[in-house]
Amino acid sequence: MIALAVLSAVLLAVVYVVAVHTSWGQRIDEAALDGRTTRVGVLRATDRLLDTISIASLALGTLAIAAVALVRHRPHLALTAAVVIGGSIATTELLKRVVLDRPNLLDLTDPSQQLNWFPSGHSTVAMSLAIGLVLVVAEEFRPVAALAGLVYATLVGAGTVTVGWHRPSDVLGAYLVVMAWAGAVVATLLLTEGAVRDRVPAIARRLPSLTPFLAGAGVGLLLGALFGISGTLIAARTEELDAVQLDATYAASIVVITAMALVLLVAFVAGLRGVALDPTVDEQQAVAPAPA
Repeated sequence: MIALAVLSAVLLAVVYVVAVHTSWGQRIDEAALDGRTTRVGVLRATDRLLDTISIASLALGTLAIAAVALVRHRPHLALTAAVVIGGSIATTELLKRVVLDRPNLLDLTDPSQQLNWFPSGHSTVAMSLAIGLVLVVAEEFRPVAALAGLVYATLVGAGTVTVGWHRPSDVLGAYLVVMAWAGAVVATLLLTEGAVRDRVPAIARRLPSLTPFLAGAGVGLLLGALFGISGTLIAARTEELDAVQLDATYAASIVVITAMALVLLVAFVAGLRGVALDPTVDEQQAVAPAPA
């Protein structure tokens, strides 16, 4: 988990530098925004989805996740999920509003296009709730929770690009912020209360190839989309971006967002395979009531 946290933090820095502090990186982001769909039905549905992200819904979602942990008598997991959610959101807001800047390398005249939107707050909320759910459910239900979280985080992340609220790199940055927090917090938990179990749940034994298959699918999608975006990159560097179909760049960016979410969630679940986020056996016996 430490490796996942460090890798996520490094990738976060790389995405920011490439997408925000290079002119061709900014051109790719802007091309994806310019090529997004204009279908009224899609935009309305996306607006309704993004409306689910609010302070009230965040509080309710966090409380629901905590409730699952408390029902399972795992208060430490409720605290762990809350730390990941709260830490990720606070980090995103600090980076976006205070720490990071966005130089105007394209001489854009629209003031809104000159603002720094990196990382995306909506995408941070969605991915952090997804990770929180994975943390509090029983071990055998983690893949199902991760799949549900993948769908929600991907729809929200892609939706922010579709309605023009965020650039694709903002969404990728948000996912990486959450994963850096998740890896660091879980690693800390394992040092204090976690235990590695030799017994793998029955559902995991029946689906031994699920994780590598999903990881391979995510990597394949990511490579395919990056190959498509490479055409935009070449055009951006040769000042011939108008020759590129912008809707294809938008579609490729959505694939990249989906693939990144898939790869990160699969890596997180794989890192927890066979790991119980519960007190060790000795600690459980120490707090257990003595027999009458």
